[in-house]
Amino acid sequence: MRRFLLLTLIPLATLALAQPADWPHPSELSFAPIDFSAPEPTRAELSNGVVVYLLENRSLPLISATAYVDAPAVFDPADMVGLASFTASQLREGGSGGRTPEEIDLRLEFLAASVEASANDAFSSVGFSALAENVDEVIAIWRDVLIAPDFDAERIEIERQRRIESIRRVVDDPVQIAVREFFFRLAEGHPSGFYSTEATVSAIGRNDLVDFHARYFQPGATIIAISGDFDGETMVAKLEAALGDWPAAEVERPQLPAFNPTPTPRVYYVEKDLQQSIVLVGHPSVFAYSDAYNDLSVANDILGAGGFSSRIFTEIRTRRGLAYSTGSALSQGFDYPGNFYAFSISRGEATGEVIALLIEEIRRLQDSGVSDAELERSRETIVNSAIFRDVSVAAIAARAARVELLGLPEGYYRRYLENVQGITRDEIQQVALQQLRPDELVIMVVGNAEIFDRPLSDFGEVISIELE
Repeated sequence: MRRFLLLTLIPLATLALAQPADWPHPSELSFAPIDFSAPEPTRAELSNGVVVYLLENRSLPLISATAYVDAPAVFDPADMVGLASFTASQLREGGSGGRTPEEIDLRLEFLAASVEASANDAFSSVGFSALAENVDEVIAIWRDVLIAPDFDAERIEIERQRRIESIRRVVDDPVQIAVREFFFRLAEGHPSGFYSTEATVSAIGRNDLVDFHARYFQPGATIIAISGDFDGETMVAKLEAALGDWPAAEVERPQLPAFNPTPTPRVYYVEKDLQQSIVLVGHPSVFAYSDAYNDLSVANDILGAGGFSSRIFTEIRTRRGLAYSTGSALSQGFDYPGNFYAFSISRGEATGEVIALLIEEIRRLQDSGVSDAELERSRETIVNSAIFRDVSVAAIAARAARVELLGLPEGYYRRYLENVQGITRDEIQQVALQQLRPDELVIMVVGNAEIFDRPLSDFGEVISIELE
């Protein structure tokens, strides 16, 4: 303690004098490039066809795993939208393997472990996290949640009421309204744009959950990513013992309707008494595994996804002060195209100006391309951020499993980064010209038209939406 107090009393200038004279100035320091290579998981296959990606890491006594199942939300029947996510919630919350939900909760809490399940438009998943010393018991619980759910009737009704209440609250949130209605119009009848209503949730019964699980949760449709403190061969044996009796059966994926990549350009308007407006403009775009996606992701970063330095943010928020939040995004598409869109939460009296500026920035990208500085910044940002995909062995193993489940080519992420590093200004402008359609935008506006600076009809045919 006395040494610390003494140091605090020594002037900083005195400490600086103690630096050896032969030390270089910090600005003169140079370092060899960092060569980082992420570890590669091992692929194994259980006797019933379940694929497993394993990645050992002995640094901490922890093990985590996720089973990815080809049971996405787009498989929901039109009259029971929400079925996949409802099913996933009850895998965990509805009891399994003869254990009541309360017994599972208490046992996992005692073991300092977790088991979770969810579903999205690409897949369903069931994962666990556990201390290595408790992994045998946690795997047994996880196994039952994955393949032997009990679907407790009381828990199902609790979840139903929770979902209905959540649906009712959407109309109170203008951002949720805008997002829901926008993507519904972009999909134009495709299940990727469907959303749950009180009627669709009310139509889902216990037998529907049982049937959805039995139909799609099959060994041949399941890929597991597991990482942590274990021996690979021993872990494969554990998983075989846990899941080997899961009988394999053919999975018949439902025939989804064709996706229309060119929905009718219109302006959709939801009236809400607000001082702000929520604006989204966009259209369906490209598949995630295409070369065009790689180039367009860089173009999108420069346009609006790159945060404070992106064009849309700089022009609409920084220079003009018209928006609270603004930018653009490019979603990934696998079985059907992803979406490109720009957005803004803006002052209501500047709504027309903001829509015009969003469209103008898309056109400027097509007409003028990008500068060397913009391209270099975007490349560095994307490449440097890629290392955060490899911050944990769990993330690396999970990525490998998702690549196979989604049918992406092997080495997809590595080739994406190689493409980004080699992309040119001409390629950016070319992909913008080919893939962005500023004259064919679906436009969604939520706000109060009485205070808008321009009529929405300036941007196309206006369709007013009455909320349910």
